[in-house]
Amino acid sequence: MTNDVNPHRASGSGPVTVGPIEDPARLPEAVDLYRAVLDLPSGDPAVSPRLLAGLVHNGGSVIGAYAGDTLVGFAYGYVGRDAGTGEVYHYSQAAVVDRAWQGRGVGRALKQGQREYVLATGLTRMRWAYDPVRARNAHFNLDVLGARGRWFVRDLYGPEARGPSHEGPAEPTDRLVVEWDLTGTPSPGAGPSPEPVAGRLPAWGEAVPAGDDLLLGVPRTWSRTEPEPGRAARVRAAVRDALEHALGQGYVAVSCRVPSSPAGEDVPHDTAYYRLRRDV
Repeated sequence: MTNDVNPHRASGSGPVTVGPIEDPARLPEAVDLYRAVLDLPSGDPAVSPRLLAGLVHNGGSVIGAYAGDTLVGFAYGYVGRDAGTGEVYHYSQAAVVDRAWQGRGVGRALKQGQREYVLATGLTRMRWAYDPVRARNAHFNLDVLGARGRWFVRDLYGPEARGPSHEGPAEPTDRLVVEWDLTGTPSPGAGPSPEPVAGRLPAWGEAVPAGDDLLLGVPRTWSRTEPEPGRAARVRAAVRDALEHALGQGYVAVSCRVPSSPAGEDVPHDTAYYRLRRDV
């Protein structure tokens, strides 16, 4: 591992060193971590050491976060080109953090390391996709990193079976694609904490005006909704429709938060709120 960025200290831990994984002998560790974090069955093709080696030698990013000599985070990506505009950017396909290290700042250190690597290649923008009903990921992408949700893609990967053994009913793989401007200092998402509009906040899948912005409600913790397939499907469909409509009207997702403090008895505590703002 060479060209490490400055060590990043994760909360409650020692320094985490982030940098490219260039030794091919260490690439299987990244694949094993990816499989473990995503709980992939043996038949899932996932990612291979050979693919990662190809990326290392052909402009891709293969980034590791290490605590001592232990790999605790991994991200990889490649150069992409917008089919409509021709813009060239770096596409981050995946980023995972060991479960024992989640919530301790490793994810942020990993993305900052990937950012520094991409900037060194001469590219200034990065894109990636995430499941828009997962509020924790939305908050990290939009508020912690300062990326912006600009595009919605239905069933990006095709229907996908869920559940501990991936044998559950298939569900859509709708994704919100974000863009991260790498040229400035990383900054959090814009906008105040969500407050009631006309005495209330929007329900799951509902978008309501908030001044010049829109607020869109989503489950605060998707894992509590996921075991109810019928309800989960209805929420997904409503969020899909709301995002497609808003983005089609020129809005972008700039934040996903929960109220910082109770704003009234009617404020639900099981809901997070996207803030969507017109792109200017």
